[in-house]
Amino acid sequence: MEDSFKFPNGGYDVVICRKQDILNCIDKNIIDKDIALAIIEHCEFEAANFLREGRWTGIPFIGNIRTPKTVQMLKTSEQQALIQEAKEQLGKEKYIMFRKTLNKENAKHISQERYYRYITSIAVNNNKKLFRKLCNTKGEVYARLFLYCSHEVVAVSNEYVKIGDYE
Repeated sequence: MEDSFKFPNGGYDVVICRKQDILNCIDKNIIDKDIALAIIEHCEFEAANFLREGRWTGIPFIGNIRTPKTVQMLKTSEQQALIQEAKEQLGKEKYIMFRKTLNKENAKHISQERYYRYITSIAVNNNKKLFRKLCNTKGEVYARLFLYCSHEVVAVSNEYVKIGDYE
């Protein structure tokens, strides 16, 4: 009952197992079915908890999954209150436009935060001593912000630059 598919362009074979295949395998190979069922229930419970927390979750034979950051942002109480208020006050078309704009802003915010963390991690790894010194004296938030802002700073050789034809 297992199906085997081959990826195009010289790809490798992939075996697709159906639910009945897995149940048949359990019936054949596992002696104590109560323990196997307890293990499976525990895995399901832990996967659900990880997904609720927004963490990566590994599921055997399926892969890694997680709830997208945009969906996580929409589930916060502040955004739910904002959406509810907009639903009550706006008409149908304006509400749809509001939701589209909110989703775009959330995606933009997530992208900017990801970029900030990426640049900050590069700057911290390049200046570990300075980072530790700033953390001890000013705090971690200041140190990260300082290193982020100073990551791409370059000294200008000529401080007077003619921008336009103004006299």
